[in-house]
Amino acid sequence: MTSVPKEIAAPLDVMLDTRLVSLRVAEGRWSADTADGVMLTARAVILTPPVPQSLALLDAGQVPLPSRTRAALSAITYERCLAVMAVLDGPSRVPPPGGLAPRSGPVGWVADNQAKGISSVPAVTIHASDAFSRTWWDRDRQEAGIELLRASERWLGAGVVVFQVHGWLYSRPVAVEKDPALVALESPPLVFAGDAFGGARVEGAALSGWAAASALLRLRT
Repeated sequence: MTSVPKEIAAPLDVMLDTRLVSLRVAEGRWSADTADGVMLTARAVILTPPVPQSLALLDAGQVPLPSRTRAALSAITYERCLAVMAVLDGPSRVPPPGGLAPRSGPVGWVADNQAKGISSVPAVTIHASDAFSRTWWDRDRQEAGIELLRASERWLGAGVVVFQVHGWLYSRPVAVEKDPALVALESPPLVFAGDAFGGARVEGAALSGWAAASALLRLRT
């Protein structure tokens, strides 16, 4: 999924592993403060993190938003997801083409990573349902992973060699904004985008990115 944006971004100066702590407006431009004390400036900003995290950056910089815009952004909600990636000692029983989404129960998604071509050894990725994730969110992650593996035994078909557990607080948008990109401020430009705008999943995020770029170009002409 990242190969296309990496190719597009090749000639750009991209900063990775840099955490922002606030966004503010100073002298008609945006200023972004990083966790390690660096200040970055820009003529415009596109925010694509989960909306609560984007709003927290603006709140830290005391940036006011129009009340209607703030209400629309605050109405966006997300599911949580506990995920397990497990290496197996043999092939899994996940049926072709290598992934399935049970309609009920604690497992929301299970995929065979070897069948997908992204693992050289038998391995699976398991996503818990929102209900399971919320129940187990504040409990021991290893115990949650073991419980999720037990619930997935019918699709594993082999023993677990090693596993890791990861938690996404904002995994999938549930209530989304109907527009693919939302212009929050026109001067200096601020545009919200991502999978919570226009439609979830990778396709929605990609279309939202195009819409955000188009909106920004209109604002700068």
